[in-house]
Amino acid sequence: MSAIVEFLAPAEMLFQPAGKVSLFANREPRPIPLRPIRASEQRFWKLSAQAVAPQFAMVELFALALFLVVALVGVASCFVELAHLLDSDAIGHVAMRIAGASV
Repeated sequence: MSAIVEFLAPAEMLFQPAGKVSLFANREPRPIPLRPIRASEQRFWKLSAQAVAPQFAMVELFALALFLVVALVGVASCFVELAHLLDSDAIGHVAMRIAGASV
């Protein structure tokens, strides 16, 4: 059984750079354009101090109260359902069925 061996050129000869040319060799310095001085922009704290329509604030308070009531009713409903499942031992029954099931 004979093995065929082919010799390749060394890696140094395969990956020789074509020529190193600096990308910044032809660049000429450009003057930096200066901006004229203008009036300062309005700051964030001044934007929040502007008057807000009271009707818009009432709508926001109503929406916040509505979402709060819905969240509280949902949490209360979940606790009632959990208490019912714990009293009837439904969670233990499901756990026993899972433990007894063959895989």
